Amino acid sequence: MSKRAEDFMDSWLDAKVTDRHLKAPQKSAPILAKKCATDAKKAGVPLEELEAVVVDIEQAITDELTVAAPKGNTA
Repeated sequence: MSKRAEDFMDSWLDAKVTDRHLKAPQKSAPILAKKCATDAKKAGVPLEELEAVVVDIEQAITDELTVAAPKGNTA
């Protein structure tokens, strides 16, 4: 597992997932997943390295949205 990819994903989720995404997680997740992959590449984190940490970026984002929504978090 890549610490760099794990750190990227954690900070990316904190910075990019907002309240507006919580309202429609199934619609938001694919869009956010594409943005995450693009941002990771720009940051020098290869997609393969990121997927070694989260396996499926879209599912990881969906999970984050699902967990945050009931708590009223602004993730």
